Amino acid sequence: MSRNFPADTRAQRALEEMYERELTSQISWFLKHQQAKKTSPGKPLSPEEISETKVSNPFDLLPKHVQEKIIACRVREKKPDKTVKRSSETKEPEKELPPDMIPPEPCMLKTLYDGISKEGRGRSKYLAERNKLEMEQKYRYPVLSSMEYGWGHRQLLKECPHLHTKRHGRVQVIRESFYQRNGLSIEHCANML
Repeated sequence: MSRNFPADTRAQRALEEMYERELTSQISWFLKHQQAKKTSPGKPLSPEEISETKVSNPFDLLPKHVQEKIIACRVREKKPDKTVKRSSETKEPEKELPPDMIPPEPCMLKTLYDGISKEGRGRSKYLAERNKLEMEQKYRYPVLSSMEYGWGHRQLLKECPHLHTKRHGRVQVIRESFYQRNGLSIEHCANML
């Protein structure tokens, strides 16, 4: 198991509580077992006999100075914070942000609940239909950095019909969208491509 260093205080507190519970259960088991051994020495004990033995509180067995420290810590933790927040420091309720993904149309949502995936309907048909949509139609903005590449170029690709003749027409996209007609020519930078 890897350590997450520096660990946060909540995780440390939870771990301390777990250790404390484990320690108290071990002490209580030991006290029960010891008490049962005293009542019937030499006799093998069953788990029921050990569990039925009454045991004093483990807190009472601690020395007085340790008990006082524990009580002082508990009192300190229970005291409420006396600082008063000013009106400028009070938190305003956070406005709920709109979801990243545009919600599907109601007719597309109906396909989600129509049939089962095994038959090619239901969820599988819904996901296939949703997958046919372009990214700009599914998301309000590019959520991932990989979506930024080519975001909004669909319209440019539709306007240039000669791009569709090539299977991977990236040179033409670069020529049409990046270079100016009266500026640098693509032949000037041909060795860079």
